[in-house]
Amino acid sequence: MSLAEPRTGTLASRLRRGTLWGAVNIGLSRLLQFVTTLVLARLVAPEHFGALAVALVVQTIAVNIAELGATASLGRGDRDPDEIAPTVFTTSLLTSGLLTALVIILAPLLAAALGDPGATPVIQVMALTVLLSGLTSVPTALIWRDFLQKRRILVDVLNALVALALVVPMALWGWGAMALALSRVGGQLTATIGYWIISPKRYKPGFNRAEAKEILRLGLPLAMANLVVFVTLNLDYMVIGPALGPVQLGLYLLAFNLASTPSNIITAIIRTVAVPTFGRLNASGNLREAAVKVTAGIAYVGFPVSALLTALALPLIVAFYGERWSAAAAAMVSLGLFGAARILSEVFADLCVGAGKTVGLFWVQVAWLLALAPAMFFGVRLGGIAGAGMAHVVVTWFVVIPVYLALVAKSTGARVLSLVRTALPAAAAAVACGFAAWLVASWISVAVFAVAAGAVAGMAVYAACTYRQVRTLLGGLRQTSPADVAPLDPAMAAADPTAEVLPAADLFGERK
Repeated sequence: MSLAEPRTGTLASRLRRGTLWGAVNIGLSRLLQFVTTLVLARLVAPEHFGALAVALVVQTIAVNIAELGATASLGRGDRDPDEIAPTVFTTSLLTSGLLTALVIILAPLLAAALGDPGATPVIQVMALTVLLSGLTSVPTALIWRDFLQKRRILVDVLNALVALALVVPMALWGWGAMALALSRVGGQLTATIGYWIISPKRYKPGFNRAEAKEILRLGLPLAMANLVVFVTLNLDYMVIGPALGPVQLGLYLLAFNLASTPSNIITAIIRTVAVPTFGRLNASGNLREAAVKVTAGIAYVGFPVSALLTALALPLIVAFYGERWSAAAAAMVSLGLFGAARILSEVFADLCVGAGKTVGLFWVQVAWLLALAPAMFFGVRLGGIAGAGMAHVVVTWFVVIPVYLALVAKSTGARVLSLVRTALPAAAAAVACGFAAWLVASWISVAVFAVAAGAVAGMAVYAACTYRQVRTLLGGLRQTSPADVAPLDPAMAAADPTAEVLPAADLFGERK
């Protein structure tokens, strides 16, 4: 596979290339991760998945605040990377190193607070991935910035393959949760080396006080928002572990992973190109129209997937993981509905970052956390892991999405009513899709056949309900007409006179 990728052409053409290769990359990587989970579900007891869940809570939060949101300055594509990359690298190294040390030292207290003191060594091993993420912060941001997703495929696939190759023998040797942790570190180390090899340019650490101030102005609100959002998204583990024990936590982790896999794939593919694209569209004054059309497209893709996950929860769990995990379906019924809200919230956040409005993201996440904390507490105590899933559904759909709609409208200039109205046909069709899938699957006793027949029936109904709307939407996306907008990147335009500007309609089918 050649690493040579063109950095010229319209933003639309680079967006299409980035999206295509990003989709291939995400699909292959997530498929390998899914296969790994399938294998481990047959080898590892639920309580070991519970210990991993505890470690993941700590690791996820630490990784996502380690660089203080500084890489967003690189990812937006509106600054010369030579000016800011050394400062971004220094910031990431210092904070990731400090957080790694803190997690290792505080691991016993963190494990006890999360209801599984035995997870202490697992947390300490997983902390190494925080430091590794700091080492790759600039290379991954540069790849993201320039839509170089083709380069990432080999690295990310090797990451997943190395993790799989390590975890299976260690699980067979009886290492339990430690096998899961060590395999993730091995995969991350492989990825760290790979990202440095494929990075379009390598930078040494450096520091510029003026640049640091501007970087942190954009990044700190985003980092604080990330901290709050990852506490929020891991609050269920924090409540379930102490309240219900590691076995129920393991069941919930498996249900959450299966229910969130489609939404994670969709948002990961979008994120490979979203912020650089939205940042440039914002600079050209075309983000308002983009916000409405992106919301429509995401609704048509994400809503039926969530409907099928909810309708086919029990046969999906049994078909993939076996009967001993069937109790996880209680949580997955509602977690399927939560997936659609996550997709929308991620895209709405990217729209705000592209618009350069990151302060509001922090307050959205604060509102999310404040609403979810009591809902999760009572949901778990009244309904167990099923109540945890329902708490997510109620809070995201009735608190978070409305607040995000207001923030996106303010940041991009789009009207709230337009954003809502564009998603309603997909929502109605998704309800019909889910009902059809559940009805067909309920007649079939063999789980695999129930999943297949239910999915076919549901998608057939969905396609029939949305054919005209989707055809209109796709037709609009294919239309092109010239429009003058800002160049892709001031530094790139000066250095590369062959780089073209983006006609707004190349992406969204109409002019501003």
